[in-house]
Amino acid sequence: MLNAIRAGATHRLVWIILGIVLLGALLRGWAVLRLPLDFDEPTYLQAGFDYAAALRAGDWNGVIDYAGNREHPALVKLLYGVTILALGPDVDPTIALIVNRLVSALCGVLAVLVLALFDPLAGALLAGHTLSIKYTSQVYLEALPHLASLVAVLALYRSRAARDRWFWLSAVALGVTAASKFTYLPIVLVILYMARWEKRTPWRDLLLYAVLAVGVFGLLDPTLWHDPLGRLADTLFFHVRYSQSASVEQVGYPWYQPLIWLSSAPAAGWHPEVFFYFALDGLIGLLALAGLYWEWRERRWVVVWIATGVLFLLVWPTKWPQYSLILAPALCLAASSTVRHFIAWFREQEDYWAWARVIVIVPPRSFWVLAAILVVVIGAGYTMFALQLVLGQLGWTHLTAQNTLLPSDTVYAIVAGPNEQMILGTEHGAAIWSPPATTDLPAHWTVFTTANSDLPNDRVLAIARADDGRAADGRTWFGTAAGVAGYDGAGWQVYRAADLGLPRDKVQALAVGSDGRLWTGTDAGASAFDGLAWTSFTAADSGLADDHILALAIEPAPTGDVVWFGTRIGASRLDTATGAWTTFATEAGVSALLCDSTGTLWAGTLGDGLGQWDGTAWQFYHTGNSDIPFNTVNAIAELEPGALWVGVAPPTEVGGVAVEFDGQNWRAYPPHDSGYSGAEPLAIARDQRGRWWFGTRTRGVDLYQLRR
Repeated sequence: MLNAIRAGATHRLVWIILGIVLLGALLRGWAVLRLPLDFDEPTYLQAGFDYAAALRAGDWNGVIDYAGNREHPALVKLLYGVTILALGPDVDPTIALIVNRLVSALCGVLAVLVLALFDPLAGALLAGHTLSIKYTSQVYLEALPHLASLVAVLALYRSRAARDRWFWLSAVALGVTAASKFTYLPIVLVILYMARWEKRTPWRDLLLYAVLAVGVFGLLDPTLWHDPLGRLADTLFFHVRYSQSASVEQVGYPWYQPLIWLSSAPAAGWHPEVFFYFALDGLIGLLALAGLYWEWRERRWVVVWIATGVLFLLVWPTKWPQYSLILAPALCLAASSTVRHFIAWFREQEDYWAWARVIVIVPPRSFWVLAAILVVVIGAGYTMFALQLVLGQLGWTHLTAQNTLLPSDTVYAIVAGPNEQMILGTEHGAAIWSPPATTDLPAHWTVFTTANSDLPNDRVLAIARADDGRAADGRTWFGTAAGVAGYDGAGWQVYRAADLGLPRDKVQALAVGSDGRLWTGTDAGASAFDGLAWTSFTAADSGLADDHILALAIEPAPTGDVVWFGTRIGASRLDTATGAWTTFATEAGVSALLCDSTGTLWAGTLGDGLGQWDGTAWQFYHTGNSDIPFNTVNAIAELEPGALWVGVAPPTEVGGVAVEFDGQNWRAYPPHDSGYSGAEPLAIARDQRGRWWFGTRTRGVDLYQLRR
């Protein structure tokens, strides 16, 4: 009878643990699909691609001497690289992102399993810990050391004799931890306490333990192989320097910030669309605080774990939230003690008073069956809808005046600059975005306004520069509401209406010809600058259809450029070789012009859709004869050969849609099934890393960083 009772209890325990692991897997799987691309993910993903390329080529020196992201050990990035290698040489970056997120999530789920096998209630708490879910469901470095450090502690606790298999497993796991990320190494203090003060492990055995751990660390971090001491010193000194860097000081976290991470649920606030349920992190922190009393009496090493971890987080100047994962399992263990002792107290009271038997109504089994069916049906429908939404939003992020140094959320123009820079024209100045110099640094912003530069007006409506730097000695030109300004990286050259030869100088369009001439479109005509003098064109003295210029495009020709002008009443064409003008009247103003890689001219209109000029005739795509969502076209860009991107907007409502057109098929990116913000698109560009930039009227920049 006793054996049957024990077997039944074991059976129930197995199902409980399986349920906990399933919960952890579902929450992390949801986070894999739903979390937006985080700051460091492109860096670690790129490291994975670099390692995969070196492994594919058999370039072991390329693996050992890989210079990227040297501040962290190589193991996790190598794991990402092996995954990408297995996916094949032509794997899409989005697929690589999802698969490597799943690799991280698998490590997170295994951590839940390991903790649940030791303490099921603690495992259940870790399964729902939102900060752990976030950082073990992304292409970050946290998931593997999170798992390995937990295994190192629990395996040593399980060890019953020095040099048994659990003892050696703990040493191997500690080596894996060190080869993954150094910030998890405070766990060494917990291991040392447990080995010496609780298990009385001889120093000789502890030395063997350390030798194995260090050996595993050295074996799994190939960046140390050619110069172990030098490169290890460089890594450690980098962290010291970085903790005192301007970027860390700029964030300005107080010394007690780790206590805020540990006692609240920040991930739930950052990503409410992911953590839609009640976040347990803050409650776990409070329960853990109460559980220190019982842990000191029953599992003192848990108290040592929490105390040394908190001390490390408070002393270390860098206060990033992911660092708090070093304490997540220990907090769950301590919180579990509080809950278990409360349940034991409640059972004692219930045995005496029988409160629950009097108050609680127990529904019949049929109720629970029907409720389960309803939950499954609703859950299946919601899951299908959510997956469609999530898959569409992968790869999108947003740069706004609230989360970056972008001077305004109204972005009129975007142009790719040198050295992976992006140059933006906004309502409140011009901005130059530069990628971060190192992994953990933010992107660099340089902002020009009338207050800190010679920019003639803060309202920057147009930007131009030649791809090869021939634009007036490599200048970037900014068209503003009160003139045009050229910037060469050191000084400014400003031109007003009198210089342009026009009565007004609200510059709405700019273009650089193949001969280096700068073409300027204003609300009072056009003007061209050859580096020495300006030549103006108006409807009164040329073939220009209208003085209100909305757009410009250059069509290169062997004998001289053909310049297109978009006006309020149509498009005008100037053959610079012959001086001949041609005008094409349209039913709506021409707001955007593009000459694509095949020489085809595209014209966006303010109500008549998208026009295509093939050299002899026009064809217009509008809502009546195509799948273009709206007839108002603000921006056109060819981001890939043959792939046209169009920014469209409704005529009488706010907002807009980004649309991709391959010549036959239209694909819209509305906010309900993509990561596009839904704001009216005004500018479209591509950077040197292949990312799509959409400047909007009200939401800053929508950035499409990974393309399916």
